[in-house]
Amino acid sequence: MSRPRLTDLEMTVLRRAVDGYTTAATARSLGKSMPAVQDARHRLLVKLGAQSMPQAVWLACRAGVLEPQRRHGDRAGYRQHERRGEPACDGCKAGNARYHEARRARQREAA
Repeated sequence: MSRPRLTDLEMTVLRRAVDGYTTAATARSLGKSMPAVQDARHRLLVKLGAQSMPQAVWLACRAGVLEPQRRHGDRAGYRQHERRGEPACDGCKAGNARYHEARRARQREAA
């Protein structure tokens, strides 16, 4: 899939969908009318070839329109670095160390 050209409003609607906003909540937060946001949403679905907003988000990530969200500073962030085959950042190393220390503490308490 090639990267579709989205307007600023379409990108905002897409990002709000990622954050779980409804169409009404998006309209309120942007100070736009419901029909304006619904129109942008419809154009977004057509441009991405999606049937629903969740599918639009997935297709946008796949097309490079959205960057997948990455976690940092915890065990999950550390594991993501590992899966990508890259060295973990300092925050993720520290988060992984905190995870293992808490795990060892729970094991000591259980013993």
